[in-house]
Amino acid sequence: MGIALAVLVGCASPRAASTSPVLLDEASLMAKLRADVKAAPSAALSLADEGERRFGESSAAEERRALAISALINLQRIGSARSRAYDFLRRYPSGPHTTQVAAMTGVHL
Repeated sequence: MGIALAVLVGCASPRAASTSPVLLDEASLMAKLRADVKAAPSAALSLADEGERRFGESSAAEERRALAISALINLQRIGSARSRAYDFLRRYPSGPHTTQVAAMTGVHL
């Protein structure tokens, strides 16, 4: 009985390890986000939200938030994009992504 239990546990272990989600570091997450924003905007938006939760106010925050707005535009969720754009433009009135966000959404402060 003890041997059977050891075999079952041994068999279950690799399967459990292969289904664990892999957490990307911030640079990898940003690279995937940039690649997905047009090709897979829903996935990009999920990555941006994950980045917000995990990395918050990091040095990539402004770009991550601009890409999230772009993903919302690509998903035709214009109201959500404009709502985020107002927050974005208040937070980054002179940032490198400000002009692009304003142009994409029609929001100007």
